[in-house]
Amino acid sequence: IDSNLIITMKSISFSTLYCMASITATFANEIECTTPSKFTGSSPKSTIYVIMHLQTGDFFTQLMDGMKQQAALVGESGVNMKIMSADNNDTKQAEDILMAAQDETTVGILTVDGSIDTLCESINTVLNTSDIAVVSFDFEGGACSNRQVLTSQMDDDIARLVLDSAFSIEGDGINVGYVNDLNFAPLLKRNDVWEEFKVAHNWNQVFFVQNASEFPTQGDLQSAISNAIEGTQNVSFIYAPWDYLSVTTVSAVKETVDTIDVYGADINDQDIAVMRSSTWRATAGGDPMYIGGALTRMVAKAAAKELLEKEIGIPSILITQDFLLENNVTNLIELAEALPAMALPGFVSACWIKSIGGGEEESPVTEAPNNEIAPVPTPATERPSSANMLGLTVHVGVILIVSFLLT
Repeated sequence: IDSNLIITMKSISFSTLYCMASITATFANEIECTTPSKFTGSSPKSTIYVIMHLQTGDFFTQLMDGMKQQAALVGESGVNMKIMSADNNDTKQAEDILMAAQDETTVGILTVDGSIDTLCESINTVLNTSDIAVVSFDFEGGACSNRQVLTSQMDDDIARLVLDSAFSIEGDGINVGYVNDLNFAPLLKRNDVWEEFKVAHNWNQVFFVQNASEFPTQGDLQSAISNAIEGTQNVSFIYAPWDYLSVTTVSAVKETVDTIDVYGADINDQDIAVMRSSTWRATAGGDPMYIGGALTRMVAKAAAKELLEKEIGIPSILITQDFLLENNVTNLIELAEALPAMALPGFVSACWIKSIGGGEEESPVTEAPNNEIAPVPTPATERPSSANMLGLTVHVGVILIVSFLLT
């Protein structure tokens, strides 16, 4: 054999050997999954508290359902979950955070809604005096501490997806109505996009039903919207960017001018039923049950000190009335089958958490500068099968033999 060929073969074989050995070492490291001590099922079981500002509407009902389902699948035997509602009372929500921290089994606290002005003192007290993780969903304002994790649906995208759809159907230079409550961070962000679209498309806002969540009952809100509709003419559509508002607006439209289109936000079983039989043309958001599951996973990972990101955006999807009808979608289960991304498969998970949405761990999404969406690199946690490991061993063994023969 030509000596130059032998030298070349040796170089290739040793180079390949080094590469394969590195891969084997990497896979060997990944094959072990260690459950954090807080979630090994030791007694007493760890507890995650959910401190909510408000629980009104089906969105929150299904959000809590997803949180509870996921809590049962964290670690070796699940975690306790206790949910408290402040009933729209800022002071009570702040007090509930401090109360949750007094429980010796507490490893994490999830706040839902609330603002930097009302909750920071309590959040900072918890973070500065304990090892409890704090994750805040739909928090208004910046973080209270560099240890606090902020997360939300991508409210800019939710509004933009729906309003792009509205423009494609309704066009420019039309009369529009608006129903919102700017006292909540996500609704305020959606409002910013609404204001942008009004200017860009010369939409004339002929009425605005404000502070919608402060009406004593849903019937009172419906009456206010009906009165606004009856006091104007030639309204093409109404934007109501929260499903509680969307459903109520649809009811008001039905009892007044039933040709007015509605564009909303969020999605659940009731929303799907209403969209199929009304003028609610489009919505955007995610399945609240799977969002709830993702929130529980975030708190668990933060408590285990495995959540590196401090701001996490939860992806949303545009859902149109046409899509629901064309695909005969009547509930969220069927919607997840038609749109698998709704289940957030593998979103912010770990090898020691069985995600209710299934799938492998994926990188969370953060909001980058200029409103671009940037993925955060996250190491995969998939563990190779024994068959994969056998294949690698065989490859390395063959290379070793060839290398030995060529020396």
